Formats: sequence, C-alpha cells, structure tokens
Amino acid sequence: MSNTPLVDPPITRKPLTPLAGDGCVRVVDPPEIAITMTPDAAEISGLRLIAEADEARRRVNPLA
Repeated sequence: MSNTPLVDPPITRKPLTPLAGDGCVRVVDPPEIAITMTPDAAEISGLRLIAEADEARRRVNPLA
C-alpha cells in the first residue's frame, strides 16, 4: 500500500459555458480531465445546460 497522501483536486468556481447549436449543445470550455466544482458553479452550469438544450430543440423544431 502506498503512503503517498491523496491530494484533493482544485475546486473550479467558474461555471461551464454551453452554446446551443442545431439539435446539439456544445460546451465551449470543458476541461480535459474531471473537475471538482463549487456547488454554485455546478448549479449555474446545470441551469445553463438546460436552457441551451431547450434552445437547441427549438432550432430543430420551432414548435417545440
């Protein structure tokens, strides 16, 4: 067993910035590794993703 202490990853305070496309949502600034977020950043990211998903659906089906 290793005696190397585990290091907590840095906590990201910046929410993700998703953008709606035609039938898709693109996250512009995703990190290449898993991230640890503050509760506020995670909540804002989730709300932004939901809003952009709705916009992406409307672009494909304007009556939705």
